[in-house]
Amino acid sequence: MNTDFAALSHIPLDLGTRYQRPPNMAELVHLDNPAVEVMTNFEYVHAVTTQSDISIDDALERMKTRGVRLLLVVDQGERVIGLVTAKDIQGEKPVKLAQESGQPRHDITVAMIMTPQEKIEALNMISVRSAQVGHIVETLNQIQRQHALVVEVDEKTNEQRICGMFSTSQISKQLGYDVTRDTSAAHSLAEISHELG
Repeated sequence: MNTDFAALSHIPLDLGTRYQRPPNMAELVHLDNPAVEVMTNFEYVHAVTTQSDISIDDALERMKTRGVRLLLVVDQGERVIGLVTAKDIQGEKPVKLAQESGQPRHDITVAMIMTPQEKIEALNMISVRSAQVGHIVETLNQIQRQHALVVEVDEKTNEQRICGMFSTSQISKQLGYDVTRDTSAAHSLAEISHELG
């Protein structure tokens, strides 16, 4: 092991030097813009995660603190075992579970209401790269979800990984209107699948 290190040379900082930042999402987009312009890219933005054994109230507080409406649920090895949304926590799932089990709400954990990994469907990044915003809007409307995860295969490990996410709230913000009511780009799911290959 090398223990003989020389100091690196240094240079003065120029007046007006800027700093490197992740690229900003486009502020205003249209339905025919590339879909990647509305994707939250986990290469630049950290995915917000939680453990399955925390209470749903703590998970909701984490969402509020981080300004998100979805948490990836991970195990001790940081592998995704599910996801939980604000809608899951604030909807009928906890109420129904509390009534059926007799447990108070504060005892309900993320594991009890999350969508488990085997029930999560995601979009392939290969398809997303050639898609337009309208395709994503129609996909989210067809599956009646507020979020869609995006996956790709890691070239080094040859394992699938979640590389990003679409959310109706982010898309609505960038389009300037609520996409959950948008039907102007209505295509059938079969047409979208055909267009994306």
